[in-house]
Amino acid sequence: MKGLKTETKLFIAAVLSGVAAVFLAYMLISGKKEALEKSMEPVKVVSASKYIPSWTKLGSENLKYTEIPARFVTRAHVTDIKDIEERFSMVPFIQGEPVLANKLSDRGEQLNIAIPTGLRAVSIGVDEESGVGYMIRPGDHVDVMLTYTDTGAKTKALVTAMLLQDARVVAVGTDFSYTKKSMSYSSVTLALTPEEAELITFARAKGRLSLALRPLGDRGREKIKMVSFDDLTRQIRKNEKGEEAPGRAGAGRGSPADVSDDEEYKIKERVVEE
Repeated sequence: MKGLKTETKLFIAAVLSGVAAVFLAYMLISGKKEALEKSMEPVKVVSASKYIPSWTKLGSENLKYTEIPARFVTRAHVTDIKDIEERFSMVPFIQGEPVLANKLSDRGEQLNIAIPTGLRAVSIGVDEESGVGYMIRPGDHVDVMLTYTDTGAKTKALVTAMLLQDARVVAVGTDFSYTKKSMSYSSVTLALTPEEAELITFARAKGRLSLALRPLGDRGREKIKMVSFDDLTRQIRKNEKGEEAPGRAGAGRGSPADVSDDEEYKIKERVVEE
């Protein structure tokens, strides 16, 4: 190097520096590529083989293995079905969703852990008719209707009113884990706010309570008028004439009924807010 000109020395140094930079860049990219490929390697984790409602006992009948990239696996993921058999889901899982250990409970035999914070468990007596043919299960959502004698009107009248909407079922009979087996029960337990619990307790002494099962995922609330014998008679007469019921022709979901001024005083609307 002593006999080389300064310009030549600088050129050689620049070339060597460039080669070194390329080599380091290659090593860095190769390392990142290797790490990325490793992080994308599939890992088997336990997931739901079908929809699992809240407070369902877990086992081979509702669990399966599925693969997800290693980079997305956390300490909460479960890799062996045997580790969570006989445990209970605290939240619902959709089909194919990985089951996380922090969303499971060993205390499936205790109702108090199934009640969301701030709510209260209140039971309603049901039979096959008022309990939708005993097809209601824990985790479902229902509407509660009350049929009673209205003494506030000018004359006593038997009426049916929507009392609560979108109430969560936490137990049927003494069972608060979801099951598809055929069964009958004499009560349904709902998770309600303290105010709703008072309302239901009073309503039980006032008349007959009936439940309406809501579709899965339907959490909407609507304005619904109270129904009386006059409404029933009016509808029968309209059916005889082949007329549409008020508010039904061209009305969308939740559209209020069209009523005349002389009928307006008969309509009472109640929407129970959460």
